[in-house]
Amino acid sequence: MALVIAVSSCATGGEDNWNSTAVGDDKSIGALDLRSVLLVTDAEGAPARILGTFENTTSQPIELTISDDDEEIRLTVAEQGSIALDTTETLLRTSGDAPGARTTLVATTAEGSVDLLVPVVDGTLDPYRPYLPD
Repeated sequence: MALVIAVSSCATGGEDNWNSTAVGDDKSIGALDLRSVLLVTDAEGAPARILGTFENTTSQPIELTISDDDEEIRLTVAEQGSIALDTTETLLRTSGDAPGARTTLVATTAEGSVDLLVPVVDGTLDPYRPYLPD
């Protein structure tokens, strides 16, 4: 009986655990960490906001390019710094896919590039509404 109680007390999920779950993709390019990257939009082809955090652990700034099929965004991540995209608005003119899908973004630095398979989340839902592009 004690084993059943211990196991069941470790399992939390559903709505109670929603806010503690990072839903985006995580990758690294050299010393640049890309954490919880996702897109927020309300429809396929509509403007989309990139959310996530980019962390630079070096003593030099890192130039980062995020791109999809038809556009690219350039950012500079300061030395020993980070960019949190919940406070730095970073928009794509169009989302590649509708909410509920996953789409590919490419992150590129001088160290190389990685494909990010990011979720496209529904900006009409309460947690994402503040990040929905106007």
